[in-house]
Parts: sequence; structure tokens; C-alpha cells
Amino acid sequence: MADMPNGKRNRDERNINGAPAFSVNDEIRRNRQLRSTGRRRNAKRRTAPLAAVALCIAVCLVLICVIFATVFRVETVTVSGNIRYTDGEILAASEIGTGDLMLFIGRDKLQRKIVSACPHIETVELIKTFPSSLEIRVTETGAVYYTAVRDRICTLDAMLRVIECTDATAGLTELRLPEIRSAIEGSALTFADEGERTFVKAALDVLGEADDALSFDCIDLRDRYNIKAFSDGSAEVLFGDSKDLGIKLQMARRVYADALADKSSGTRIDVSEPSRVSVSYDQVINYSKD
Repeated sequence: MADMPNGKRNRDERNINGAPAFSVNDEIRRNRQLRSTGRRRNAKRRTAPLAAVALCIAVCLVLICVIFATVFRVETVTVSGNIRYTDGEILAASEIGTGDLMLFIGRDKLQRKIVSACPHIETVELIKTFPSSLEIRVTETGAVYYTAVRDRICTLDAMLRVIECTDATAGLTELRLPEIRSAIEGSALTFADEGERTFVKAALDVLGEADDALSFDCIDLRDRYNIKAFSDGSAEVLFGDSKDLGIKLQMARRVYADALADKSSGTRIDVSEPSRVSVSYDQVINYSKD
């Protein structure tokens, strides 16, 4: 006993005397363990409902996926709005088949497929009637313009999308455009300088507007600083650049109305400087070889 450490000897003496056999440090450690155990129990009580909810959500999602995969599949497809193309041509272009999942059929991808195969179609609307019916509603476009691309004549819609390459251009407005890199049926014209697209579209939004008094059958946009337009061999209008193009067009129409009243056989109108409009009557307007 003489060699026994004081702490152990004191505990042994307390055991002999019936006193507690642990120190203050033992009590602190026990309290810490009790608090830690309590926190774990509280955390489990708080997270148990959340875990149950998450499990229910996961089960519901799995059930929904199973329902979509087994129930919502294509059984019938109808086509409407088509005139030029048959239902079969549009369905073949869509690549939609019986049994395809309704959920995974999207309008944008469908439109790209159909327009690529059927260039006279401008828009595609997809109508889903669950659980198993689809309607493909199309809007067909008509050619508005035509332009020469190397050795071909291409007809274009209002958005400069190539409809087809053909010599049948009756009733269409001729466009003379900046250099074109490619013209693919069903796709928009590609310009050598794509910055020209914005200029051309803005000019056509103004000059392509129909008018009983002065409408154009040829619009020359090859030089953005020297825009010209012709009307059925009876008028040539020089617009200069595209600044204030709408105002210039209004002035040209008023001048042309006066020329018609004076029975001019051919009228050349220069509105490139709106403050100094000039007009020449009885001119020969020939642009076919320009």
C-alpha cells in the first residue's frame, strides 16, 4: 500500500468507507456522454420525419416514371394545316413512331426535322393529348423573293429561308444581295459577311412592304450605301444609304403619285438626300441586265 499512488489509494479508501468510487473528472466525462447521447437522440427525432417524406417523394417519382414509361406512349398521330405536303411526308420527316414516349417529343427538335425535309413549312405546332395522341399542326410558307446564287435561282420566304431552287419566279420580288456563301433548301441564306444579314432584313422590312401606288419587283441591296429599287419598268428609286429609309420611301411614293398623275412613262426618283429630292420624268427604266 505504501507504493500505491495517492489517487488510487484515496479511491480504494473511499470504496472501503462506502464513498463514490469516481472522481470529479469522471463525473464531467459522464455528463458529456449523456449530453452527446441526448443530442443524437434529438437529431434522430428531427430527421426521421424528413427521411420519411424524402422516401415517399422518391417512391412517387419512381411510380410517375413507370406510368409515363408504360402508359404515355404514342398511339395516334394526326397532321393538320398542310397543303403542299401529304400527311405521310410530314410524318416520315417527323420520325415519330407508335410507342414513342410522349414526354420526350419536343417541338423545337420536331420543327427542325420537318422543315429540313419539307422546306415549304414555316412553323410547326405540337399538340399533345394525353395519354397517347399527338397532333402536328403546320403552317406552310410561300415564296416572297428570289435571288441568284451563282448559277442557280433560289426562291426565298420573308425570313430569307431558301424554299427551293427553280426558275419559276412569277409574281416574286427579285433581290440583289451582298455575296452569299451558301443557299440550302430549308435553311436561311448564309452571307459571306453575316453582318450583312441585319442590314438586308432591316431594309426589306421597309421596302418589302406592299403598296398599291409604288411596290417593287426588284430591290438592289448589294451596296448598303447605294440602295436602289425598281417598279415594273415604270419607276427607279435611289435611296442612298439606309438612314431614314422609311421616310425616304414615303417621299418617293408621294413623288411617284404625282408622276402618275402627269402620265410619266418612266420615273427616276432620287431621295438619297431627303432635303433635296429630285425626279426625272419619261425615263427608260431598264434593270434586267444590271
